Amino acid sequence: MHDLLNDPHMNNYPEFRTFCELKRRGLRKQALAAMAPFLKTVETWSFEQRQEFVAWLYTHDESSDPDDSYNIFVYSLVTNVLQPTLYEWKQRFPNDPRPYRWLQEYEQAFALGGLSEQIAVQALMDQKIFALWFAFHHINENLYLSEVDEDRGIIIEARQLNQYVLSEEKRAEYEAELKYYSDLLADWVAYTHADSENESFLDWCERYERNYLFTESYYYE
Repeated sequence: MHDLLNDPHMNNYPEFRTFCELKRRGLRKQALAAMAPFLKTVETWSFEQRQEFVAWLYTHDESSDPDDSYNIFVYSLVTNVLQPTLYEWKQRFPNDPRPYRWLQEYEQAFALGGLSEQIAVQALMDQKIFALWFAFHHINENLYLSEVDEDRGIIIEARQLNQYVLSEEKRAEYEAELKYYSDLLADWVAYTHADSENESFLDWCERYERNYLFTESYYYE
């Protein structure tokens, strides 16, 4: 919030500044009340003025502390200004990836922006990694919450997508996670095809010296 309030561009939006200052002080009710006159002002703006404000705010958000998003992107601002402007932006400029990215339509943003859309690429990678995590997050209880073919497909897609991550460090992190889940999936398949009715997957992993995060936490307990 400090960086946003000290951004020279903030001088163009005195009513929004008041909202942000109150929010920074923890005065939530007063801040929401202060949003009302700003919304009235926005009603008089042209599309270009709204577009400029939205682009400025989202561009700042992409490089700021995540807590800023929680404090700034309140419901009334999102529904009355940000979303309507982004939807109109898509209609007016359908080849601009930015409104798609800011609406979290990451696949379309990447399709339009290619390698320049690194935020969208990494967001898509994070979604795929999360899907794999969710599938296995109860595996220590012998509960696999997905389908083998589906997760194999996610791993293949993620590895293909990871080629477009420009940061070598980030790309290596993603590959390490994908290898982890690929190995885990292969071991789960092997376990389910073995005669293991009286043996838990945890015990199977211990017997075959498979080391996963959930086995480490299991042994610690």
